[in-house]
Amino acid sequence: MKLRRRRVPRQSADWFGKCLVDDDPEGAWYECRVVDVSILGAGIEVFGFTGRVTVGQRLVLEVQTPEGDSVTVHLVGEVKNVGSAPRGRLRIGVEFTELSDGERSIVGVIQRMRMAW
Repeated sequence: MKLRRRRVPRQSADWFGKCLVDDDPEGAWYECRVVDVSILGAGIEVFGFTGRVTVGQRLVLEVQTPEGDSVTVHLVGEVKNVGSAPRGRLRIGVEFTELSDGERSIVGVIQRMRMAW
């Protein structure tokens, strides 16, 4: 079996925000935490989501960066994997698909800052 390696290393994060899973019948935003991030994607834990998430669905994520409340980042991606996380949370791996140049730059800068810490 061939192993798939991540194309870009991820850095740990601890960003809290909210996310919306497309095609969710509830159409609700759920609290979430970005666990790790790279310029290509993120690992997210979702709190209280009871619906079904499948690979290929679109996920919208809004987070405030740890650098202050003045920066809110809007990220859109495609669900690449789904699993369970501690305390009944849902763990979702997302590949970013619709980042603007500005959003990609912000994620890259924050990633580099976290590497320096």
